[in-house]
Amino acid sequence: MYWIARAGPTRHASWPMSMALSISTGACPRAPSIGARALGTKRSLQPRHSPRGSRTSSEVARTFQPASSLYALPMASISDEEKRRLLKSSNLFQGLDETELDAMVALVRLVSVNSRQELFHRGDSASQLYVIVRGRLKALVTSPEGNEIVFNILGPGEVLGELAVLNDTPRTATVQAIDVCELLSLRQADLFEFLRAHPEAAIKLCRVLAGRVSNLSELVADMQFLNLPFRLAKKLVAMGQAYGQEQDDGLRIKLKLSQEEWGDLVGATRESINKQFRAWTKEGLIHLDRGCIVLAQPEQMERLSSYESV
Repeated sequence: MYWIARAGPTRHASWPMSMALSISTGACPRAPSIGARALGTKRSLQPRHSPRGSRTSSEVARTFQPASSLYALPMASISDEEKRRLLKSSNLFQGLDETELDAMVALVRLVSVNSRQELFHRGDSASQLYVIVRGRLKALVTSPEGNEIVFNILGPGEVLGELAVLNDTPRTATVQAIDVCELLSLRQADLFEFLRAHPEAAIKLCRVLAGRVSNLSELVADMQFLNLPFRLAKKLVAMGQAYGQEQDDGLRIKLKLSQEEWGDLVGATRESINKQFRAWTKEGLIHLDRGCIVLAQPEQMERLSSYESV
């Protein structure tokens, strides 16, 4: 059965400088977080929809669909085998053994959110975590003036909302669907009961979360000290590993992102991303295929992403 994810009303809040350390980044090589912007970059935080500074209140209100716009979806089902496959492919639960997976399968349910719908809002209580089945979501904060800062874009196989659930603290960012999304939902109470019953699974999850902290520390350092070509090459390589498809002309990254979204991921302006992409296209390193980037020379891009190239 489908359940619809509830979302809070649209509102705005200021955000602390420690926000970057609260956003989950997903360090698993199979499905790494698609990106996050560290604080301290020099990108101008101009609004995306208004050329004259901040957006009006009516423009901001149109950005999110209110909770009242949610509707019940038709009855549908997802098999336990499919739940098992999705959990095993996630970057948080892939280390569980068969017994632990059986227990987890019984606890998760399928939920859905519409495109541009909030899954949850910064400051909301954290009652459940999610495994993305289909679609993309973005983690963001909004200033009192209505400017959005995107910290993360997440895709299938990634887990979101787990840190606030484990810490029993309010949500540190708003998560909004980019596409129509389906997710597996796990309640906080059920997760804690599962961990008490399966202590070995708790240790495995701790290792995954520790890896995320390490990955985030490296990400923040990259944002602060490394140049744009390095950061962008590193992001392309990571996304190629997670979402790449081999074809005759190179490695196609099966994820369509705008140049502005690429800028969000590496802390750069759209103009800077455009300039770098044009340079790499001229050099034969990348090209576009139906809106997706193809790494024409993956090995060379990997060399550009190594610290020796800086």
